[in-house]
Amino acid sequence: MELQNIALHQIIREENAEPELNLSDHLLDKNNTIVIEFVEKIIKSFTSKHPTYGKFQDDVTTYPFQGLVREFREDDNFLDFSVEAMSLLKRAIQVPQAKGGYVIFTHYSERGKEYLITLMLDETERFTINDDNLDIKKLKTLDITKLARANRLNIEKWEEGEETYLAFIKGTRHVSTYFQKFIGNTDLTSSFVNSKNLKNVVQQYMREKEFSDDRKSETGGSINDYFENRFEEKEDIELTSISAIIDPENPNDFLEFVENNEDIQVSGSFRVTKKSDFRMFHRAKIKGTGYSIEFELDLIRREKVKRNGNNLIFVDLPEDELDKQFN
Repeated sequence: MELQNIALHQIIREENAEPELNLSDHLLDKNNTIVIEFVEKIIKSFTSKHPTYGKFQDDVTTYPFQGLVREFREDDNFLDFSVEAMSLLKRAIQVPQAKGGYVIFTHYSERGKEYLITLMLDETERFTINDDNLDIKKLKTLDITKLARANRLNIEKWEEGEETYLAFIKGTRHVSTYFQKFIGNTDLTSSFVNSKNLKNVVQQYMREKEFSDDRKSETGGSINDYFENRFEEKEDIELTSISAIIDPENPNDFLEFVENNEDIQVSGSFRVTKKSDFRMFHRAKIKGTGYSIEFELDLIRREKVKRNGNNLIFVDLPEDELDKQFN
């Protein structure tokens, strides 16, 4: 990780009171080892929360945060960007029960890609001991492990026009509506896209872990049953639960697999809106004399498998695989 810019400000607001800004007039030292360690822990904490994904609203006038980012990319003045962004946050936070906190804007590079993390941290109290007189003191600290509200922009994906480039965590207060308005994100990734991405990473994981065909089929069925239950109960799909289903003896192994692969975009939690969104996890089995056919039900939706009376038609099979059997 290479730290490019970091700014720290504070927004002060008691319940239903007018917010006040405590703005810094300088950037933090990006070469300071303590600052670098602080950012590294922020990044680690962010990824461990299993973010959900989305993109900016199309209306730049109503949601101007993205415009400020573009201006920063042009004039390279990170402090001005952060100060102007705080003014947007001051307007957005004026909703009942919303409280302030410390706001950190972090611009960094990692593995050849640039990111911008915008987050709010709450102040907490801890106790420390003075070894000289064995006295107990109370300190005010920032708890990085409990990110309250946070957003990360993948700058490269955004500038190249990819479909999703924003990542959010729910944190200790969930993704506050005012923070979403401040950033200007759209609704999070659709049920179908999340289900599809999850299916792809589950298959990748099972290949790397060399699951047998029977275990793959059993795992897919168990995930489908979990989706069915969550759909009926109108509850979110949780990545932690999926990980435990895949390997009950190592319930965190799949989570770590997702965390360690930055190209994987699987939301930490999402709501399924219709059954067709997760049929891809269920496999059909048809057996008869001299044959056994197994395929994912999602292939029916994609019209890769069709029924014609008592005949089953597979569309666009790999030519080399067919040549092996019919030559």
